[in-house]
Amino acid sequence: MAATSVLTRAAWNDLLTRINNLAASPPAGCKALDALQLATALHRWSTADIAAARAKLSAICSTNVFNAPSTGVWMKSVIDELNTAIGKGWCKCQQACCVPNRSGTVQINPGGYSVTIPFSEIVEQYLYGYVSRDDMVAAMGSAVVANLEACLGAGGTTGQIIQYTQRHLHWTNCLYQDRWLDGSIRQVGDQDEYWFTCSNTDTTVLGSGWVPSLTSGSYAGGTSVGDHNYYDQPIGTGYNYDWQAGRYYETYWIGAFDVDAYVYDLSVTKVCP
Repeated sequence: MAATSVLTRAAWNDLLTRINNLAASPPAGCKALDALQLATALHRWSTADIAAARAKLSAICSTNVFNAPSTGVWMKSVIDELNTAIGKGWCKCQQACCVPNRSGTVQINPGGYSVTIPFSEIVEQYLYGYVSRDDMVAAMGSAVVANLEACLGAGGTTGQIIQYTQRHLHWTNCLYQDRWLDGSIRQVGDQDEYWFTCSNTDTTVLGSGWVPSLTSGSYAGGTSVGDHNYYDQPIGTGYNYDWQAGRYYETYWIGAFDVDAYVYDLSVTKVCP
């Protein structure tokens, strides 16, 4: 004769509560489930109660197997299987490869000002080198960051989450100098010369692809400045009056230099709830 395990209402409700607590607290990648109704006074347990408990545990983990017959008296094997399934917990929970559509607070340029921005922007600013890893993890949560790192590392279509484009920008800055009418130099601030951009910016796309790893500053870009080339005969561009000094001066175009910048544009293409 099969061993029986007759439960009191309190003991059965304790079993259901453990199932409900498990159902309400899934790991990342799974959604919480509705709770089972607890037994009330005068309730007589039936095969429907067992079936409901088994169904909930099967929804929590599809690999749970229940072989004990659920008909007739309460068999110990029925309760043992339920306890085994509860102990097993959730399974096949896999967080989607995307950046959650939530916001967090970080410091831009570590030690600088704090802003609350979407997770996608936090990731981009981290890759640019403007947000520290500690701030990113504190704002997004270690589980989200770890999942994103795993997804990027997987490569293929799984890792296609953050797209980058590298561009080369080129422009020219013109050098100017102000001179009083007696030929002496009128300083601007504490400088003898100053510059303004005096050309269009030429843009060339160097390449594009998918970010393969979550590495701080890996898409920081950079700028290089060419030599200052001075004209043998500076070009006068007109007279002006310095009201504070009470004197006229002439502005001269005295030279130019080239600037080359290499920049990355980042875009998170997979955002999830």
